[in-house]
Amino acid sequence: MMKPTTESTQRWWESGVIYQIYPLTFADGNQDGVGDLRGIIERLDYLNDGQPDSETSLGIDAIWLSPINKSPMIDNGYDITDYQDICPTFGTLADFDELLAKAHQRGIKIILDLVVNHTSNQHPWFLESAQSPDNPKANWYLWQTPFEGQALPNNWQSYFGGTGWTYGAERDQFYYHTFNENQPDLNWQNPEVRTAIYNIVRFWLDRGVDGFRLDASSAYSKDPFFRENPLKYGATDKNAYNNYHHLYEKNLPDNHQIIREIRAILDEYEGDRVLIGETFIDSRLYDSVIFYGINNDELHLPITFEFPFSPWYPGYLQREIENKETTTPPGAWPSYFLDNHDIPRHLSRWIECSLCVDSVAIAKAAATLLLTVRGTPFLYYGQELGMVDHTDIPEDQLQDRAVVKSETGETPPPRDGARTPMQWDDSPHAGFSFGEAVKPWLPVHPNYTEMNVQQALQDPDSIWNFYRQLLQVRKQNGALRYGDWRSLIYYPHEHLAYVRETATEIVLVAINFFYEQPFKLDAAIEREGWTVLLSTYYEASKVIDLAENLQPFEVSILQKCR
Repeated sequence: MMKPTTESTQRWWESGVIYQIYPLTFADGNQDGVGDLRGIIERLDYLNDGQPDSETSLGIDAIWLSPINKSPMIDNGYDITDYQDICPTFGTLADFDELLAKAHQRGIKIILDLVVNHTSNQHPWFLESAQSPDNPKANWYLWQTPFEGQALPNNWQSYFGGTGWTYGAERDQFYYHTFNENQPDLNWQNPEVRTAIYNIVRFWLDRGVDGFRLDASSAYSKDPFFRENPLKYGATDKNAYNNYHHLYEKNLPDNHQIIREIRAILDEYEGDRVLIGETFIDSRLYDSVIFYGINNDELHLPITFEFPFSPWYPGYLQREIENKETTTPPGAWPSYFLDNHDIPRHLSRWIECSLCVDSVAIAKAAATLLLTVRGTPFLYYGQELGMVDHTDIPEDQLQDRAVVKSETGETPPPRDGARTPMQWDDSPHAGFSFGEAVKPWLPVHPNYTEMNVQQALQDPDSIWNFYRQLLQVRKQNGALRYGDWRSLIYYPHEHLAYVRETATEIVLVAINFFYEQPFKLDAAIEREGWTVLLSTYYEASKVIDLAENLQPFEVSILQKCR
């Protein structure tokens, strides 16, 4: 068993906070209505200006960029035609190198999305593969001929709805795609494919990137015999994908060998390069934890979805934290997030099921939970403002074409509502693009005149300022970065109370989900002599005794030395 993490042994991605940017809608630097690398460069000081107590900067540690590689943008960058170039939508390789250099000057790491389960059907590899069954790249994708009397090779489905097989006339065969038909899956059993992908990994590491987030990282390996997935008993979901047990096109044993090989490449480089993986949106925690590897030699940070999909209720949230604490292997490190580009924003999800109708109170409570549990937190752009989904985007302005264009089955709703432009100020288009004549890639949320960075910076009680203070508290406190986590309530009903502790200090976190109520605590916790680190009720730095009751929707982070 590895020794407990300490400040001297903790790696940057364990103590740091990672901020996800959706480049299309974060900042428009060339004023064409679409976000780009130049816009991100211009906003770096907003993310981290290098000043530890800055009042105008969040103070994040790393940026994860959704895909910026060359792409026809059918799935907004998740369909790649050149892995070693930047899509002109976002800029050039020179722009990326400038972003990398200026981010590193500010202490910001850069993490790239690596989309290698599939390519675009316009990638040169696929165009060659599709020509015939005997060309040099014929076996780079998953081509199959149906058995006699069958219309399709098997019953594998697309996650976006309908069959996962599309016919290629030149080869007179079908190719498989886990997602949209323009995203053919690579054949990872082909050693030439692996070599080509590993060369791409080295290309970006040599350029100086600090790690990768692997898209759909549990779906690389497929059954070589293309056996049919068994149907779930009594399944009647309108999206046929959900009606099957996915035994043969996801989570196969060889998938772990692929990830080990990618991890081994990162381990060749200095600087603690990080490997993050989306262990697929419908995987459960017990599927995901095995992606750490038997010897912690696969993903550093598997991304799982149970925590953000939990109801906004103390008992459920604590259960997910305890599950993660229990299942994370010794020497490994958990991760948490509330929002990302594929799911509705957390305030849009949780405000409807909360007893609290105050979205500001929920946002501050959720921020506290995310940034005080044991693990690496991921923030999604605009989360720090309290951004919510834009639910009234006109159909002709939707951009999530990979979902919208699914023609069979019941398709998921477009994900555009959670991808709208960052709200910088109250000028036209929220400061994302300047000039009323410029039409942003997606419409700005109508609430931008009241909810934007410019106004949030001026309001000491804003969600943004609470995030900023919370991030500073986290940086200054060892227990919050690497201390153990322990609940103070067996099964919470209306509030959460837990501690983060090291040999020298203990931090107590209390989050009230309801109106004034008794503050239930472990009998071993003394109520006297706590220093307030951050609270929605008490003044920071004040020394207090714990009250018998929590105030309505109170959030308090308190510290005591041992």
